Amino acid sequence: MKNYILLTIIAIVALSCESKTVEVDKVAGQQLRGDNIGNGFTLGSNDDMQTTLDVIYAYAEGNFDLVMEKMADTCYFRPEKGGEWITLANPFGDFLQTLHDPYDSIVRSVYNAVPIKSEGSEYTIVSVPFSEIKYGKDGTVVNESVFERFWLKDGKIERVVKWVAESN
Repeated sequence: MKNYILLTIIAIVALSCESKTVEVDKVAGQQLRGDNIGNGFTLGSNDDMQTTLDVIYAYAEGNFDLVMEKMADTCYFRPEKGGEWITLANPFGDFLQTLHDPYDSIVRSVYNAVPIKSEGSEYTIVSVPFSEIKYGKDGTVVNESVFERFWLKDGKIERVVKWVAESN
């Protein structure tokens, strides 16, 4: 009987203990250039990732008002050709319209979107690879593989870098 009472007390005590889960950001990778050299990365904001996806699809649909809403007052853009940074003051819908004008439509299919944040930085970096088919007004079709990287601060896009490769 003593053993039964002792086992019952042990079982009650063990079952009444509450386990506590502590979430810790795992640091991975390393910043090799820029302001935070040597720092690692953690996962960034899903809200920033969604903002980036909204902009990617809004541009393809020609919804430049939505694009402007998600951009900072000043945005830096590095196109795939030329390698020179372009400084854009918001609103810059006319600039986007110029890029979009040669095409009847643009279809983008995003593969994934990954938000990361360098330790000690106030920016979220969202990397997005996607395929893009541009249907030209002259009947041409351009099929490209695109990789864009976006820097966001306070939920607004401040910097965009674009790399492009032709696809078949």
